[in-house]
Amino acid sequence: MLKLNFAIASDRGLVRGNNEDSAYAGPYLLALADGMGGHAAGEIASQLMITHLMRLDSDPGENDMLALLGTVADEANQSIAATIEKQPETDGMGTTLTTFLFNGREFGLCHAGDSRGYRLRGSRLTQLTVDDTYVQSLVAKGELNPEDVSTHPNRSLIFKAYTGMPVEPTLSIVDARSGDRILLCSDGLSDPVTATTIEQTLCTGTPQEAAEKLIELALRSGGPDNVTVVVADVVDEKTTIDLPTEGVVAGALDAETAPQLRPDTAAGRAAIALSQPQADSSASPAHEEHHPPTPATNQSTADATPSVSTPQGTTPAQPMVIPPAQPAEQAHQAAEATGKSDKPAKAKKKSAKAWWITLIAFTLVLIIAGAAAWFYRSLNNTYYITTRGDSQEIVIERGSDITLFGRNLHSTYQKTCLDENDNLTLTEADSNKNCRSFRLDDLRETARTQVASLPAGNYDDVQQQLQRLVEQLLPICVVRAHQPAQTSTPGAVPPSASTAPTSATTAIPDVDKHKTTTPTPVGSLSSPGKNCREAK
Repeated sequence: MLKLNFAIASDRGLVRGNNEDSAYAGPYLLALADGMGGHAAGEIASQLMITHLMRLDSDPGENDMLALLGTVADEANQSIAATIEKQPETDGMGTTLTTFLFNGREFGLCHAGDSRGYRLRGSRLTQLTVDDTYVQSLVAKGELNPEDVSTHPNRSLIFKAYTGMPVEPTLSIVDARSGDRILLCSDGLSDPVTATTIEQTLCTGTPQEAAEKLIELALRSGGPDNVTVVVADVVDEKTTIDLPTEGVVAGALDAETAPQLRPDTAAGRAAIALSQPQADSSASPAHEEHHPPTPATNQSTADATPSVSTPQGTTPAQPMVIPPAQPAEQAHQAAEATGKSDKPAKAKKKSAKAWWITLIAFTLVLIIAGAAAWFYRSLNNTYYITTRGDSQEIVIERGSDITLFGRNLHSTYQKTCLDENDNLTLTEADSNKNCRSFRLDDLRETARTQVASLPAGNYDDVQQQLQRLVEQLLPICVVRAHQPAQTSTPGAVPPSASTAPTSATTAIPDVDKHKTTTPTPVGSLSSPGKNCREAK
């Protein structure tokens, strides 16, 4: 049986005013959640997720670890949804999740978002999770190098996260060996620090030393985000190392560790300046005690109101309460008691109501006018090819092939003409120019059916469609020439022996003079609309 030697570390970074990460490490459970949403809502979501998962930190035995992780994560997601419903100001909050459940032989892994899980085995670091992000999808399609992920401008776009809406996490089993080192981290580490540097750091030191070193590396790289890490070594149960027996928390869940201020860097000085309380009459006294957030650790978390940590202290995240309006009867009695009539107030109320009605009506008129103008421009920039008349002339129509209130929303824009050399010309619809119209029966049978289904588009699109139709014209109708057949002329008598020359040279008669020609047909293209087209 194998055991875990674990450590955890977290820092809010040099830029952020609060820490929205939450993490937990225990003998059987490692979990990290990176909250999002701003205005302290992100840390609420991450705390809800981790406090639900902490219940799983016990030996799962032969139970299905993936089912346990998926079920509890879904319960936490429902808790997030319930919190958003009770506290509308937290709408938009959510959290990533990377968590490992250990049974002494292998890990059950549940993952959603861009937090990461790694395994160091034999000095080689392997990423066990796949980021559910837009940039990772580009990497998968070969459109982005993995080395460029951390600097891509859209690296924060996440496809999966627990936001109170249904989500399908990635669930898998990861084998474990003695000597493995597991790392869970938020993107506050994986973005500014390279995988090579992370690998080298994990190869040395205890889990606690490695965790602290990784935090230091992230801060040296600018600390642009909250950074949280969980490091756990897989060891044999017979190890002589003193293994921790109690779970530890970090990030938003760790109320006992005060944020460390770092005035020795520019980013640190900026963070200190941002964290200073505003001087106003409503500010709490300097000696006032602030209590850290204490999320629930049982299934009633959905009904609890998590606390919100801020740089100035801890403030309960309560929904805004709007006092009810004063009843009309009380207002009337108050007016009589003070001797003031409520008629001016009513007149003012009517005036305000009329002003709002006028504003709404004017806005509607603007919207309708804008929509009409857009529709008119769209019609004038839309063209399509069709046929007209009994002769099925091919023409270009402008507008849309629909009828509105009995009126066609299209008109003939141009006519098409063809000459004997298959040259296509376009003329205005009302032009009196004499030309041979381009007709449907000029096309081959296979092309005629395409005309009615050609899509509408801009003028250039329609011209390209016409050129493609010209390429499918039938040949011009012609009657082909006939080849002459040779026959002998009757009555032509060859010279007799009595008249033949007596000299040694005998003249060869001109046989051609006694031949006539008879036409012999060899075929023709004379069926317009079937195997040929008329040229005029």
